[in-house]
Amino acid sequence: MIRWITSSLGTAAFDKAATKPGFHLLDVRDLVDKEGNSRLVVEGKINEALEQIRQGSKVVICCDYGLSRSNAIAAGILAVQEGVAFDDALTRVLVRTGETAIKLDVLTTVRNAVSSLQGIKMGDRVADGRPILVTGSSGFIGSSLMPSLTENWKTVAPCHAEIDLARDAVLLDQLVRREAISDILHLANPAVYTTNESLGATLVMMKNVLDVCKQNGLVMWYVSSWEVYSGYTARDLRADEHLAVRPGGTYGMAKAFCEQLIEDYHFRYGLEYCILRSSPIYGPGSDRPKFIWNFIRKALRNEEIVTHEYQNGLPALDLQYATDLCRAIMAAIERGVRGTINIGTGVGITTSDIAHLIVEKIGSKSRIRQHRIEAYTSNIVMDISQALANLGWCPRTTLSEGLDAIIRCVTASTVKNA
Repeated sequence: MIRWITSSLGTAAFDKAATKPGFHLLDVRDLVDKEGNSRLVVEGKINEALEQIRQGSKVVICCDYGLSRSNAIAAGILAVQEGVAFDDALTRVLVRTGETAIKLDVLTTVRNAVSSLQGIKMGDRVADGRPILVTGSSGFIGSSLMPSLTENWKTVAPCHAEIDLARDAVLLDQLVRREAISDILHLANPAVYTTNESLGATLVMMKNVLDVCKQNGLVMWYVSSWEVYSGYTARDLRADEHLAVRPGGTYGMAKAFCEQLIEDYHFRYGLEYCILRSSPIYGPGSDRPKFIWNFIRKALRNEEIVTHEYQNGLPALDLQYATDLCRAIMAAIERGVRGTINIGTGVGITTSDIAHLIVEKIGSKSRIRQHRIEAYTSNIVMDISQALANLGWCPRTTLSEGLDAIIRCVTASTVKNA
């Protein structure tokens, strides 16, 4: 099937177009669908097509599947033929073909070829106010962070409906170029992030974001998780940045693999990055960790609260209030910190102690009982010495203050729904 972009320019898989006479076939299968194509070779393809169109022929650009290489070259031909910006031509190609699966490495070479043919000098971007693109801005961390972030930097925050990070790398690349973005703060996760399917989606999103960073020389900021250490089952473990990652579940694996991708892009392409590994986040605006909200609701109803005891003891968490993590992100961006830094409170507290604290605060009559779990749990406390030294940051909100905020939130919701 030929996808016609204009009356004289289309794209198709080679096997499909080769059987249809009456067209000039521009075979681009000799280009690679990755980095390494010669700009001069690409210019030759564009000029060949333009000459055929001037002679009155219809041109069909063909690669193996009629997708990445074909559509990239088509955008280049259209841009030179009509004297328009490459990204405007690319948008028309995407709309007409309905395809967005174009490799950014190929697009970069075609864009440079078009600039050469149009006589445009490729200069460095001048970022006005250091624009930062934020993914996942509507999530728990993003919602808490955006008000402060927008006060200090120009921000661009596309929603999922505008750009699907799992499939729209080309659209993200166009947005980055259009807005002269200098940094990407990647907060986005799949809505459900603990399934095997979400593991794949998380990695595809990260790969697309990294490809855009690589092509445009952007700095990557990534919020990872203590879950990269969750495979450790010591009774009490203080994790610093030198501790080898050992994820214990799907979410931890996704975060660990994403970190590895970032580091790989750093070593291969010189990507500048900062990874902030955060302890568990809590606060109004999210019902995670769910046990806190469940404990509060049970305490308000004077119902029994059940906590757990594992084979390696009571589960303990380094709980961090959301606004403290946001302050750490802001500090890292402000100081231009690079590398990996652990963020938390440096203090662990058991779920049983949290239950007792909630019952005491509410004045509840709830009985607290422990249920034996025949398995091991991870009791991770973050070593935050690097954060204290490099960010000039320390956590401010105590667990008692954080629980008070959530209790007020639950109580207000209960009264409203009564």
